[in-house]
Amino acid sequence: MGTDKTIPTKTKVILEYGLSSQSIPMIWEAIATAPGLTSWFADNVESDGKTFSFTWGKNETRKAELINCRQNTYVRFRWDDEDPGTFFEIRILKNDLTSTYSLQITDFADSEAEDDVRSLWDTSMESLRRCGL
Repeated sequence: MGTDKTIPTKTKVILEYGLSSQSIPMIWEAIATAPGLTSWFADNVESDGKTFSFTWGKNETRKAELINCRQNTYVRFRWDDEDPGTFFEIRILKNDLTSTYSLQITDFADSEAEDDVRSLWDTSMESLRRCGL
């Protein structure tokens, strides 16, 4: 007899944050390059092709693969220790009525960690805004 193990599913979390910057190249640099991501997302980010290493503090390092991107539009990463169907994506959106930009974040979280994921992105976006974006 087989054992029926239920695999917990993650919830897709979609957040949107307004930006003050009107410069697509500056926004793209911040979300798609190691130096840009270091300025707001992690204490240090290094890239080796499509593999990015994110470091926070002295003890936490996670690797993510850049699995998809479209120049000046979005980047999508998958953490190497996460489920294959999950990712985090940072997408640049433009409001055609106001000509303002925002970032749409798509991430995945366990149901009990959804608030934590939202809080982490809120904190990261505050750092990004301090960089002038």
